[in-house]
Amino acid sequence: MGNKTSRNTSIEALRLFAVAGIAIFHTFQWTFQAVCTGLPEYVPLAVFPYSGALGFINLLGCWANEVFFMISGYFLIPSAVRALQNGSSAPDLARKSFARLKKIVLPTLFYCAACLLVSMYVYPLPEISLHEIGWLTLGIEFIWVYAASVLLIPVIALIRQRVGSKRAPFVVALLVLTTFGINCYIAATANEAAGVVLWRKLMSAVTYLVAFIAAGEMRFVLECHGNASGAQISKIVLIGLVAATIALELLLSANSQYDALWKLSYKSTSVISFILAVASVAAAALHQPRHEAPAADKTIMSLAAGTLAFYAVQSFTCNVWRPIFDNAIYTMATGIQTEEPRPAAAMLLGILMSICLALALLLMDIVRRAVVEAIKAHMNS
Repeated sequence: MGNKTSRNTSIEALRLFAVAGIAIFHTFQWTFQAVCTGLPEYVPLAVFPYSGALGFINLLGCWANEVFFMISGYFLIPSAVRALQNGSSAPDLARKSFARLKKIVLPTLFYCAACLLVSMYVYPLPEISLHEIGWLTLGIEFIWVYAASVLLIPVIALIRQRVGSKRAPFVVALLVLTTFGINCYIAATANEAAGVVLWRKLMSAVTYLVAFIAAGEMRFVLECHGNASGAQISKIVLIGLVAATIALELLLSANSQYDALWKLSYKSTSVISFILAVASVAAAALHQPRHEAPAADKTIMSLAAGTLAFYAVQSFTCNVWRPIFDNAIYTMATGIQTEEPRPAAAMLLGILMSICLALALLLMDIVRRAVVEAIKAHMNS
């Protein structure tokens, strides 16, 4: 499996790719929806191959969310299982989970307070106020589901210990198959009634948790069967899956199958995104760096540590930056000013703006952590 440093660096680099995926997905989210619903003003982006590229970007967002949960489950669940095997008690695991919870909740609350103060006294952020709670609940449900998953680690470890290591892979596989059986049924349901929409929301949260559990079990499997040849095979499989996914999206785009493009990539309920996430985490876990690069490794680790901060702030401020991004993409794609539609340039512009936004928010969190550490050091001295 490689040494701890190389393994962590590879997986933290994957986490950064996931951040970029989430950023790009959120930038094009409404553009993709407009294309799939047939809005006439978005015709330049609805033709082949651009609608296929938008479909792949939408899958990228689903993939990124599941990768984040899988990376955490990959490390935390096996650690808890081994702690039980070495004599730790359930209360011991619970205390560790609450300690991890503090690292999730405190930074999130900091950014909640910071954005609220900005909205009240500096610049009004739409929907960010003391009189609304949507921005604190469904607005960052990703973070709260992750916090709940961390709290459930002792329960997951105890259940696995009771099930046994031989039966655990089959139980997890059955859980995954059942979950995505329900997801496929929901995706295939044409009715957009409130009940179906609610089920989609609930199953998104359930799927995150299932991805979290599946990654924990995947680590046990990789530790038994992972080797140098396995690392090479995992890369080939990942490349093949990405190529097949792109081909599928382009095929649907060429045949104007917008409904299929939409249903294949609904949030975290996409089976394609889940398979890609499993392959990505496996390939990163088995990857063996050829050269040591301490400075690059440290940079990757520092940036990746701001993932939750990025997710929270980009959610709180989405009603500020998204209209700007949407307008820039729409203007270039339709050629309103130049009288020449440039959909390819519009997509490249959207990707560039997304990466710049993500990088700015990750750097901002590095500054926050540095200030916190300086304050702690001063207080201890």
